Amino acid sequence: MSETREYRNEKNQLHREDGPAFIRYYPSGKVKEEWYAMLDMLDRKDGPTMISYYENGSVEDEYYHRKNKLHRENGPASIGYHPDGSVRIEFYYKDGKNHRDDGPAVIEYSENGEVTTERWFDHGKEYLPSQEQITLYRKKLASFNVVDGGMEC
Repeated sequence: MSETREYRNEKNQLHREDGPAFIRYYPSGKVKEEWYAMLDMLDRKDGPTMISYYENGSVEDEYYHRKNKLHRENGPASIGYHPDGSVRIEFYYKDGKNHRDDGPAVIEYSENGEVTTERWFDHGKEYLPSQEQITLYRKKLASFNVVDGGMEC
């Protein structure tokens, strides 16, 4: 059974201002997951609100919330990692709904980093992108690869 540690305020709300409000540990004592909450709400301005770890300590998943809804302005709101640390899957969310203005809202990667799946969403509704949208997205990716060697969007 995993040990947990919770930080709560006087109203018994999950709450901590200077670190994770909820921590679950592996039987080995290593951190398995952390949740950052204020007044019983997952909400954090400077990083992910939920982080889960493989037992070796590398990050398995990260989630970004705003007022308990998956949300992130300039990047994926949910990121899953392969055990080697490379990105496995990214989900873009806005106010709790799959959404991305300038590219696919769900991107899956193989262990060698190749994109295996792309799914496009507009405020929670999946759609097939136009050829123009795909071309603009590919050009944007190419410019990032040339400028900084990465795939950050």
